[in-house]
Amino acid sequence: MTITQLEYFCSVCRCGSISGAASELFVSHPTVSVAIKSLENEFSIQLFTRTGNRVTLTRDGAAFYRQAQAILKRCDEMYADFAKRPESSYRVHVGVPPIRSTVLFPKLLADFQKKHAIPIVLHEYSTKRALERLEAGELDCCMVNVEDEVLSHYNSAALLKDHFVFIVSKDSPLSTKRFVAPKDLKDVPLIFQSSDSALNARLSDVFDSAGIQPHVILYSSQLMTILSFVRQNLGGAFLYSTMPVPAGVVPVPFRPAITSTFAIVWAKGGYINRNVRTWISFVKEECV
Repeated sequence: MTITQLEYFCSVCRCGSISGAASELFVSHPTVSVAIKSLENEFSIQLFTRTGNRVTLTRDGAAFYRQAQAILKRCDEMYADFAKRPESSYRVHVGVPPIRSTVLFPKLLADFQKKHAIPIVLHEYSTKRALERLEAGELDCCMVNVEDEVLSHYNSAALLKDHFVFIVSKDSPLSTKRFVAPKDLKDVPLIFQSSDSALNARLSDVFDSAGIQPHVILYSSQLMTILSFVRQNLGGAFLYSTMPVPAGVVPVPFRPAITSTFAIVWAKGGYINRNVRTWISFVKEECV
């Protein structure tokens, strides 16, 4: 039995359905079903009777629910005792991506703090470094741009499906093309994101497949720096299609398409502080 299984069970009790609990917890329906089945197998009891998509507690299930609630309440109390502060004051540490953080997070954080008196600390990391720090327990959650297969290793909620475009100055001859491919960029000065960016590895694969060595003149995670170089026609760069571009900069579709999922991610298993759950819920409501 794990704390996570008890949280899943109590969520099903509150929601009256596994699908409702899955939505509340931001996990898949099978994940909740497996947790409930594991508890039933471990204790050799039936927790619910099922009618269609709805579930009702059995007598054993009701008794189990009372004790599960008490255990989770005790977890909150232990945090307050040993952290020397109430759980509600917990500072939520969130990893955020450098490029998106400039545009998305000031408003998102301001809107959150209008509704909740919860302290949030944002840490700017590349996706790779954010996930490393999440696994090390240094972050409560992170918002990252990842390939879908990466998400299977974590609890997550997909917020946005995106793809990359190639941005150039309006004065660049490439600005009028219907799309650009690696062969069009053979001798073009390029600006890549910082050296540990997951995008760089994917771009390298694309250029390698075309037999082209990209001519990179700058590695940067600073959006304003990248846009300044592009506006002055010093080079082209790759940017998420959903991000606004300023006057003087033209987005051009890139082929082959490079797609990405923007998601909020947190570790599987273990106890999740209520402030972290509140932040995750808010982000999902605001960004989906």
